[in-house]
Amino acid sequence: MWLDDREVMLDEMILACMHIERDYRSLINLTDDPLLTQLFNELANHHKDWAGQLEFHIREMGGMPSDLDPEKQAVEEMITYAKVALSDHERHTILKNQKEEEEKLKLLASKLLEKKIPDSTKSLLRHIEKGVEKNQSRLLAARFRS
Repeated sequence: MWLDDREVMLDEMILACMHIERDYRSLINLTDDPLLTQLFNELANHHKDWAGQLEFHIREMGGMPSDLDPEKQAVEEMITYAKVALSDHERHTILKNQKEEEEKLKLLASKLLEKKIPDSTKSLLRHIEKGVEKNQSRLLAARFRS
């Protein structure tokens, strides 16, 4: 059975949430700042919850969610570690990159909201958009905290 564009986009959102969650969990190991550790843990949990909720919705639409590609994930983690290692401003780099990843998720949600989808899915996507905005604010505040 072929997926329609709504299911493909919803699947992309699920994968993005899973990817961002894994990034936050990996970044916990790169910082010794307890406040950043707590922030990354909380944000990882948000994305894990969103992925689970989105998986329910894609199943309701008749689709099946995909799994992350472990090889792609490993390469992306190596790139993240390299960026941080080469950066003079480790904290700034980490938080800037994560804010950009959150923005990509928000754009996916926005594009999906333009499609004909169930009201319950629209409600979830709006909730995720608001959550992403809060996450971005928290990342920005942490970026400039001394």
